Amino acid sequence: MNNSYILLRHAHSRFSSDDFNRTLSEKGFSSLEQLEFLNACKIDYFISSPYKRAFETVNSSPVQFDKIVLDNRLRERKLSSRFIEDTEFEKTIQYLWQNPDKSLIGGESNREALNRILDLFADLEERYSDKTILLSSHGNLLGILINHFDSSFDYEKWEQMTFPDCFLIDRNGIVKRIMKD
Repeated sequence: MNNSYILLRHAHSRFSSDDFNRTLSEKGFSSLEQLEFLNACKIDYFISSPYKRAFETVNSSPVQFDKIVLDNRLRERKLSSRFIEDTEFEKTIQYLWQNPDKSLIGGESNREALNRILDLFADLEERYSDKTILLSSHGNLLGILINHFDSSFDYEKWEQMTFPDCFLIDRNGIVKRIMKD
């Protein structure tokens, strides 16, 4: 790879059926101070999901940046065209992790979501070299991406991700969690 990537999972958000406009919760806003360590990372570019909670995580944090570019390929993975109840959510995610080519009605499979974010990676790899690029997105999509680089990152490790959380994919494709506990 030409670049290294910091994967930032958004901070805790308020539940809403309007997935696009879900904002960070008070807990989410108060957790953003944990991201101050990113200022030492010398990040060249900031790219975010257009979903409000992912954008707010970068924009409201103490991380210093010049500009945040929104890219729809970092949007949350669509599970289904029908509402998934909280009681169904974990079983649904687990099923999709175990069956990466399967999808629910109107939803994306893990493979489709992975191909979407890998398309972004291909564009960034073609456009830049020796840069550090922060991608602010969602746990489901980032977990699928991390699994692509590190097959030991499975459903159980996805469940352990925090709000927010940070991982580094270095130029050798090695993934390392860099979030300060």
